[in-house]
Formats: sequence, structure tokens, C-alpha cells
Amino acid sequence: MSQKRILTSLGHKIKSSRVAAGYSQKELAKALKISDKSISAYEVNRAQPSLSTLRKIAKVVNQPLSLFTEEEMNDLASKVAKIEQELAEIKKLLTDSPQSSH
Repeated sequence: MSQKRILTSLGHKIKSSRVAAGYSQKELAKALKISDKSISAYEVNRAQPSLSTLRKIAKVVNQPLSLFTEEEMNDLASKVAKIEQELAEIKKLLTDSPQSSH
């Protein structure tokens, strides 16, 4: 998954969580002690919040942090699984190949 796609999804999740919790951008920004311009930038994917800021957002809008990070973790797990599969295939090829004599 591309970084832009992750950010698009993250921005959407931040905005929908904020709206569902009944906060305006200014109200959420005040609760987080950041500018409303930062909230706007996160929601339209001009900027990505730090993990620390994501934790604060999750707490204020009463959502689990995993709502905002799960997709990235699933993407990482998928990449690790693919690498493990490729390594297993390489190992099998090396094991099955005839040994060269010295």
C-alpha cells in the first residue's frame, strides 16, 4: 500500500471520528493543544500526525488507537508474510539443488 493511500485512509478516519464524537476542528484542536490548521492538514492528508498525537486524538474522540493504526499494521504484516514465503522458497531451492563437488 502506498504512503498516500495510508494517509488518505488515516485522514478520513480522523475526520469521521471527530465528527462522530461531535467535535469541530477547532474544538478538537483545543482539546489536543494544537492548531485547528493541523487538524485540517491531517484530515486532508497534507500532514501526518505523530503517534503521540494519534494517541491523543484516539483518547479525545473515544476510539481505540488501533482504529487509526490497524491498516498500517496489517500492511506491514502482509509484507512480512510475503518475505517469509520468499525466504522459504529460496531455502527449498537451495536444499533441492545438487551440491557442487569440490
